[in-house]
Amino acid sequence: MTGPTDETADDRTYHVVRNAEEQYSIWPAEQELPDGWTVAGKTGGRAECLSHIDEVWTDMRPLSLRRFMAEHPDGLAEEAAEDPYADTPSLVDRLSDGDHRVEVSLRPDRTAAAFGEAVERGFVFLRFTGTEGGTELGVELVAEDCVLAGADFAAGTGEVRLSGVLELDFVPVACTASIDLATLAGRGSLAVRPV
Repeated sequence: MTGPTDETADDRTYHVVRNAEEQYSIWPAEQELPDGWTVAGKTGGRAECLSHIDEVWTDMRPLSLRRFMAEHPDGLAEEAAEDPYADTPSLVDRLSDGDHRVEVSLRPDRTAAAFGEAVERGFVFLRFTGTEGGTELGVELVAEDCVLAGADFAAGTGEVRLSGVLELDFVPVACTASIDLATLAGRGSLAVRPV
């Protein structure tokens, strides 16, 4: 393999070469051509060969692309693949339709006590498990709308009703969830908030 050369000191002879896609290059005449390339009729100094390429290689698109575009002059509009999800409701619509199974998402320790600390901070992660792969949402709690009476986070008993807000896919939504502290799971739903 040869490295970059100083054009002023390069007195080697080159071939103009072309591949099957009608792309051009130059190659030292004393070296064997790489697979897929053929001599394109011009041999000479580096500058002379590059000048020849500038004259003959006016369409830089590969041959296969030029042929494809010639066969499809109006573009691919009529052949464009249909969106397989075009008739599928958005994630916001799906999670706003009824109650769904949710679980509290905590790291590194998934305990009722750690959940209590998150509630106290005013921000929890809830995972809607019924979507493909699950959907984990960070919910900013609205303290006055949450019901924590009867919940013992230290013992992991009781139930809480959480209410908070977030944006999902650029849509402002409210989230409500009832969580059993023994299992850290329950039911939840979303509702689109007016802007």
